[in-house]
Amino acid sequence: MPSHVLVVVSAADRLPLQGGGDAPTGVYLGELVAPAAALRAAGVRLSFATPGGRVPTLDGTSCSLAYFGFSRAARDAAFATFARLLDAGLGTPVPLEKLHTVDQYDGLLVPGGHAPLVDLLYRDAHTGAALNGDFGALLAHFHAAGKPTGLICHAPAALAAAPEEDGRWLYAGYRMTCFKTVVDTMLQTIPLARRFPGRLFEPDPARLLRELGAEVEQTLLPMGSKVVVDRELVTGQDPYSAREFGAVFTRQLRAAERAGLDGVRTEAPASAPRR
Repeated sequence: MPSHVLVVVSAADRLPLQGGGDAPTGVYLGELVAPAAALRAAGVRLSFATPGGRVPTLDGTSCSLAYFGFSRAARDAAFATFARLLDAGLGTPVPLEKLHTVDQYDGLLVPGGHAPLVDLLYRDAHTGAALNGDFGALLAHFHAAGKPTGLICHAPAALAAAPEEDGRWLYAGYRMTCFKTVVDTMLQTIPLARRFPGRLFEPDPARLLRELGAEVEQTLLPMGSKVVVDRELVTGQDPYSAREFGAVFTRQLRAAERAGLDGVRTEAPASAPRR
């Protein structure tokens, strides 16, 4: 049987701002289609879930040619892949809160953009700071089973929804990466780069993860590809990491498949701390 990956996508289309108001958001095109295309090319079956079973929205800024090597052909190919994913189940996702049986999945994939901070980290950031327990329980399942778990860009911040085990966050001591703080600051404050009309409500992903006990690694400069593997966890830094992230996650899934997934964790690099 081919491997089967659960793709959990945020359904948020608005991002709260400090002091009131909001701004558009959604899933980032390349961060969804690049890993999905790599998995499908490897014969992996994909299933999709979103909070409330709502169809996800594309973040308009993720369609910039800058994320596709300034190639219209590459961006058009990404749009075509997105359309195929909609037909393959993304257009009719299972409600996240109704995923009561997940043993059939061999891996978990979560694409980014700011949207996961709205309805995967939190139940609903527009109404309060309660963590999304359904997403946290899902993370705990894949963690306990040692099954590959991949998150990119802002999505790694949603790892904070995972519960504690013996008084420690599940991913305490894990090496990982996420969106760079300096870039988020520029998007909110620098006139030429500014995207948002005010400060975001969101916690800074890197700071949040470090406070919980993660070892966050990032490139020195923005716009560089960065993927970190530690045990079952695969994280990517930003949209420029999407292709590498997809390739690495696919390899980790294949490695876990070869190992038989008998509760054996995917091998981490020799330098990584082990549980």
